Amino acid sequence: MNLRDLEYVTAVAKCGNFSVAAKLCNVSQPALSNQIKKLEKELGTDLFLRLSGEVRPTACGQRIVKIAEEMLISAQRIRDTATEFRDPEAVPFHIGLTPTLAPYLTDYFSNLFSVLFPHMRVTMIEDLPQNMLKMVEDHSLDVALVAKLNHNPTLEFTSIWQEPLYLAVNEGHPLAPLPSIRPEDVPVHDFIRLPHSFGYELEERLPTPDQASRATKKFDLTALRFETICRHICHSDDCTIVSALAAEQFRQDNWPLSFIPFEAPGNLRNLGAASRLNCPRKPLLAKIGAYIQENPPKGVTPTFVA
Repeated sequence: MNLRDLEYVTAVAKCGNFSVAAKLCNVSQPALSNQIKKLEKELGTDLFLRLSGEVRPTACGQRIVKIAEEMLISAQRIRDTATEFRDPEAVPFHIGLTPTLAPYLTDYFSNLFSVLFPHMRVTMIEDLPQNMLKMVEDHSLDVALVAKLNHNPTLEFTSIWQEPLYLAVNEGHPLAPLPSIRPEDVPVHDFIRLPHSFGYELEERLPTPDQASRATKKFDLTALRFETICRHICHSDDCTIVSALAAEQFRQDNWPLSFIPFEAPGNLRNLGAASRLNCPRKPLLAKIGAYIQENPPKGVTPTFVA
């Protein structure tokens, strides 16, 4: 048994077809099939049920596939760790950002990585927090930038900054002159609430619009992207919540919006990097945190501690 055998096993389990798995592994179908048969003979049990037009793991095969996946991940970690000791920038860095962060941080992180790691390839992924945290666990991401409130306790959380929450309304809205606002005072019939959490404690106190409360509204916009909703608010009497980071970008782009601070408590979110325990990329994360501490995005307060 070797790692290549385990790659074949996981590929067949994933594809449900020997021919497709062979292409994925860049070998001929007979070579892959014969190697799996040899492995089954070595183990003394069948790993797959060969059905008409379909291949499925046996009960034993399912357990072995799971172990094989874990072993392949560990083997890759060994390779990555060795590579990092030779050259920390040789291994690509994968970072996840939420849809309410990504549009306002891609340029910032492009500059950050260019300064700190000019020769390292960086991949940025945009997804919801719960999906990204799973990707960190699965080793698809090195870190995910999430609010501590949305954090998975099985992962390690490194605090990076705090930022306040605002209610966004158009410049001519009756609420625009207010110096601050309580969550309970947000008009339920005008409030557009996204289906996912921004990571602020006071979100629990915000109104939850229902069909009756927005009966006078012609469109349901809750399934739209965050930035699309904000663009809509520029020309309507609706409102939504925005983070300080987004608010600063909208101000810079001269969007006709006003941002009303929410009254405490719960009006700040702790944003940080979720990573695996004992992740070999922690030294890189420490450098990123130190850079943000000295050069934070506008509107946030650094919290990183070396």
